[in-house]
Amino acid sequence: FWRQDPKRAPGDYEGYGFLGVGKNFIFNFDPIEFKDPEVRKTKLRAEIANGRLAMVALMAMLFQNGTVGTTGPAMWLPAA
Repeated sequence: FWRQDPKRAPGDYEGYGFLGVGKNFIFNFDPIEFKDPEVRKTKLRAEIANGRLAMVALMAMLFQNGTVGTTGPAMWLPAA
C-alpha cells in the first residue's frame, strides 16, 4: 500500500503530503507544502504532542473505566 522511499524522511510518502493528507484513495487534492523548514518542524512537533496527549487521555479513560466502572454521564448524574 505505502512504500517508504529511502530518499525521503520516515513517514513522508510521495503524494500524501504533510501529515498524510493529499492525493489518495479518499481525498483528491494537492498536498500542503510548507516552504519554510521551521514552520514544518513546528507543525510536526505540535501534531506529535497532540497525538501523545490523546494517547494519555485514552489511557486515563481506560483506567477510570476499569476502576470506577464507567466514564460516562452515569458516573456524574444521580440515578433517576
